[in-house]
Amino acid sequence: MELDLKFEQLIKGQVQYKSANLGLNLLISRLQRRYTAKQTPEELKSCLQEMKAFIEKYNLLLAKDIEEIKRL
Repeated sequence: MELDLKFEQLIKGQVQYKSANLGLNLLISRLQRRYTAKQTPEELKSCLQEMKAFIEKYNLLLAKDIEEIKRL
């Protein structure tokens, strides 16, 4: 659950993270723009679901990034 909080902070722009993985950087910036345009609990939930799905799909490639995000 701590990762959910970090993802929420990333999407809201409260913390910054730059990955060596271009796909993750693009996802984060796109979700930040989407949430900024429509700051509702439903939109945040949708963004969090998309972020979690991406992380689950590519968790082997993103293991280092996941650990770094946890330390933010």
